[in-house]
Amino acid sequence: MSQPFFSVLRRARGRVLLPVLSGLLAVAARPAAAGEFRLLLEGEAGVTGDSNRDDQVDPLDPDQLSRAESVGRVGTYLRLSYELERLQLALDYSPFYEQSLDDSEISGTSHRLDFGLVGDLTQRLNLQIRERLQSSPDIDLYAPVATPETVAVSRRGDQLTHNLDIALRQQSTRRSSVFLGLNHGRRTFESTDLFDSETLNARIGAAFNLTESRFVEAAAGLGRFEYENGRESQVGTAGVAYGRELGRNGELRIEGGGWQVEPGNGPLIGFEEEDEETGWRGGLQLSHGRERVRWALGYSHDVSPGAGLGRTAEVDNAFVGLSTALGRRWSFGLDGSASRQKALGEELAGEGAADRPYDTEFAAGTARIAWSSAQNVRLSGGYSRVWQSDRTGLFEDLSYDRYFLGLAFRIYATGEAPEEPNKLGRPTDEESDPQ
Repeated sequence: MSQPFFSVLRRARGRVLLPVLSGLLAVAARPAAAGEFRLLLEGEAGVTGDSNRDDQVDPLDPDQLSRAESVGRVGTYLRLSYELERLQLALDYSPFYEQSLDDSEISGTSHRLDFGLVGDLTQRLNLQIRERLQSSPDIDLYAPVATPETVAVSRRGDQLTHNLDIALRQQSTRRSSVFLGLNHGRRTFESTDLFDSETLNARIGAAFNLTESRFVEAAAGLGRFEYENGRESQVGTAGVAYGRELGRNGELRIEGGGWQVEPGNGPLIGFEEEDEETGWRGGLQLSHGRERVRWALGYSHDVSPGAGLGRTAEVDNAFVGLSTALGRRWSFGLDGSASRQKALGEELAGEGAADRPYDTEFAAGTARIAWSSAQNVRLSGGYSRVWQSDRTGLFEDLSYDRYFLGLAFRIYATGEAPEEPNKLGRPTDEESDPQ
């Protein structure tokens, strides 16, 4: 993986969304008879508030929580899916303009995108593409975490995360297949104290179907982590996984293996050159969904470019979620997420570092409720508690409350709910929840 290749990749990453959205518009313009097209478009307005947005508030002082800064939000939510005989695609996209109600000079626009595509190139060759992007201005510091990813919150910290995954799977026999994959990720911060990172990983593996609902697979990968401070690392991974379907709307996946990190050039000033390191990796994902109740949980331990540290880190990520519907109008949910990271090599010491084994630790819990009327108007609200511990000095110790209220109204819908990007290619008995 040469440096020129990464330079070309950096120039190209800003053009990723344009061809994707252009293709979706072309699909939407085709006649309905060409395939099944579903669309949901909603407008949404609301307000959020937390004490972490006010520079004068100590987020660890409970007496100052009443000074939480309020932020007005207005935007749209778009979900669409399109299905042909050998092709499925789905898109979730929500741009929001956000304005502080306490300081008119503080404003910004956030974007969240999730795109998925599954297609059969031939009878035996399958293509899968998944792209996720989240861009938050300095006014939007926290969003509920629904996937096991590393989280670290900086005060008024503009942050962008982008991940693109492409995979080809060749069916060798009726029960076995081989696959190739390429993943590109990028994480950038507005703060000059935090370091941007970029990753590129390639993987190869094989899978064997034990039955129609159970499989095992083995894979190996080779990648490169690059950092804004000049560091770089070569990363190798290997592992095995077992998975099975739980009914028509559930899944279990267990995986384990190991990793090896070899440092590249450009050590950070003030630290010695890192040695080669090895470790273990593993994960668990379990989900199940019925008409009224859905739940999911997951945990992962792996090597990662980390968040803002400017060096390779060991990370642990976990999440759990439960949602339920009462009748046709009310729905409730509980979500929890946690993340922690520790840089490899020499410790990033900061104030109180001896008492904290990890460089950053993050946890958040959210309770939410929604009421809908005739599927055209929806009121939603919720409360979150956010906590973070930091020993590096790059982030902050945080402990604060957050609330949100919103009103969504349907602008246009085709009738049936569009498919979710993360459920492409899976059978289902029920309509997708637009939230």
